[in-house]
Amino acid sequence: MLQKLNESLLAYFNSFASNGFIESIVSIFADAPIFFLPLFFIATWIFYWIKKQRNSQEEILFIFYSVILGILITLIIQQFIQLERPENYLKGAGKLLLNHVPDASFPSDHATVSFAFLTALFLAHYRKTFWIFLPFVITMNLSRIIAWVHWPFDIIAWMFIGITASIIVFAFLKKTSFIKKINSSLIKISLFLKL
Repeated sequence: MLQKLNESLLAYFNSFASNGFIESIVSIFADAPIFFLPLFFIATWIFYWIKKQRNSQEEILFIFYSVILGILITLIIQQFIQLERPENYLKGAGKLLLNHVPDASFPSDHATVSFAFLTALFLAHYRKTFWIFLPFVITMNLSRIIAWVHWPFDIIAWMFIGITASIIVFAFLKKTSFIKKINSSLIKISLFLKL
């Protein structure tokens, strides 16, 4: 029953690929936004280093930890569960728009990382930045469904995993003295190295 719903939703979203304009957008947005995350971390780290705003640098570290925890959860689950991508499971049924590594569809690294990042921005009170990234995160994840490389339920499930990873970091890790010591050391090292 759930798989039939998953297939129906996938076919619905993939039907948008018949529009040339949407196809060109999907080709760009299915992958490109994820590459802005490292740029965000580097740019904000340097900006706060120049401004000598150590508390803000620490917030950036917690956003980074949220993404890392999301990736770790994904890597652990990949050891136990792997589902085929739509192009392998439903050969010839849809229009594949991306060339990619033929790995598992579930879990979705893009969904986990992007929603962990987005949630962490919100929890760290970077609300304006959250609103700037929100349309890109939604467009990227929808594009991956339209492009026939992910099932809709992959994106939904891993959206919740990404959100959960950020909540764990901000509710628990942020309060531990051990993590605060690591952050302090990283900030001191960056000062020493002039990063």
